[in-house]
Amino acid sequence: MRWFGATTLLVLLAACSTPRDFTVYQETIGEFQTATDRTASVALDYVQGINTFERGFELKLLREDPDRPLNISKLSEPILSPEAISARDRAFGVLKQYTQMLASLAASDASERWKAASERAKASADTLLTDLNANSGVLGNLPITGITSPLKTISDAIATEIINARRTAALDAAIGKAAPAIQDISATLRDDLAFVVRQRDSVKQLEIAELTISYAQAQEANNNAARLNTLTKIDQALQARTQSLSTLQGLLQTLDQFDAAHDALVRYAISDKGPQELSDLVSIVRSYADSAEEVFESFKEVSEARR
Repeated sequence: MRWFGATTLLVLLAACSTPRDFTVYQETIGEFQTATDRTASVALDYVQGINTFERGFELKLLREDPDRPLNISKLSEPILSPEAISARDRAFGVLKQYTQMLASLAASDASERWKAASERAKASADTLLTDLNANSGVLGNLPITGITSPLKTISDAIATEIINARRTAALDAAIGKAAPAIQDISATLRDDLAFVVRQRDSVKQLEIAELTISYAQAQEANNNAARLNTLTKIDQALQARTQSLSTLQGLLQTLDQFDAAHDALVRYAISDKGPQELSDLVSIVRSYADSAEEVFESFKEVSEARR
């Protein structure tokens, strides 16, 4: 993540071998940032929507079956507490602020710009750290609670090695020093999203199971119209489950590619920054960006189909 400054030849040579290389590096950082923003927006929608998703399904069952017992807890008690949702939201916010810091470091020689972005990234990490400590009793053993140590590492690295450093040194520190902590947060978010995937899929499976029972009942009663109607609903539910699972699994895979892209940024930061190293970086980040765009578009299709 090094960007071209026409009058800073020595800085440029420390970052990339040619001005063109530096420009390509800037563009690659921008792609990394955009891909991370898209990945975070999709993931957060699924996390934030899990409560309404399950509540909506229960209401659907109650409307369709007049004999279904009313279990008020399924309507009033959220699967994820507001604190748990907020923690996940802020965790993705840390990743986004981190990538915005990289983009600012790479894109501008104006120190006030990238220093302001660095301060925002530190504030994001510090705020989440405070929240996790304050809500430890509510959050319990959720995976998200395991990121307190990497958050502190990021905050300390920004305070001691980024904000007051020269830009190229700050960029190297942003990639290298904070890298293990960023990877830890990414891994935790991936584990956490796997929980969301299982939770949402269990609702879909329950819906299909309920329809299967209805189908058997219609078949036993020789009610062919009801049987065919239920069969159509089963087919629709199976298709919806397949599409939803595909998008969610794609999201998890995109987080894997976030790790690969971030690893490539780290390798480039500590390399000789030759043409081959830059080419490798561009290829890996572009693959991540393509995957993030595909998941983003798939998510929009699923969202529009639900309306």
